[in-house]
Amino acid sequence: GVGTSISNAPTINFAMDIVEIEGTPIAKRGKMAGAKDIWRCESCLHGVVTPVDRTPEGKCPHCGGKLEKATKPLMRNGQIVSELPSPSQLRQRVLSVLPRLEPIR
Repeated sequence: GVGTSISNAPTINFAMDIVEIEGTPIAKRGKMAGAKDIWRCESCLHGVVTPVDRTPEGKCPHCGGKLEKATKPLMRNGQIVSELPSPSQLRQRVLSVLPRLEPIR
């Protein structure tokens, strides 16, 4: 409500739509049905969304940089399946990305 906008930092409008139920793609008209993947540009951090079984065509539409899948499994059935970065590695990654982010207005 209005109190949140006055007392906190600017809010972000976040809405979700149901696009798949138990593996069956469904969506309202005009929405992209089915599971999705997101690909992130290494250079400008632009995101590209594709159906889960497709890779984006070509390079980043904004800068021509390389697109990499933004998500990867870290755990499966309670077991770690990917090497986890150390806290100092995470800090370095955040510090390298921060200058490339656009400010929230």
